[in-house]
Amino acid sequence: MNYVTTASFAAAADRFAALQYAEWGHLYPGSSLGQYREGLLNNRWNGSDLESLNLAWFALDDAGEPLGVAMLVGDGEVEPEASNLLEGPWFAGLVVDPRFRRHGVGTALLDFVTKQARSLGFRHLRLVTEHSTGFYERRGWTVDQAVTLNSIPNTVMFITLEP
Repeated sequence: MNYVTTASFAAAADRFAALQYAEWGHLYPGSSLGQYREGLLNNRWNGSDLESLNLAWFALDDAGEPLGVAMLVGDGEVEPEASNLLEGPWFAGLVVDPRFRRHGVGTALLDFVTKQARSLGFRHLRLVTEHSTGFYERRGWTVDQAVTLNSIPNTVMFITLEP
């Protein structure tokens, strides 16, 4: 499996933004498909301001077919009243093309983004999930706390990154 920044493979952004929006749009009222697309294409980080962190990668098969996407972001994953207590960075936006699910793509992206976070000097990662707590627990993540997004129960999880 190969990994490329989403900005370098813009042709796939519309399809994966639509998958992300279908998966999580109900949790973020006022969000739009365009915002999800922009989030995939606007890779940036100034190296110090966590709020500026927005990096995304596609996993590609050997033929160059995009299989899934995942992101490393600084904030914006929980409602504002909880964001001061739950500092990022956040693993976010993991979605795998339905044709390639249950083939290890999600785990590979999780591992890749975790390694990227570690290489950038981060000591921990958080994520928020509505349904996939078990998936992350099996991969070493720990439940932190319950939160609500748009009145829907979700779980914040974390992992400590070894240097």
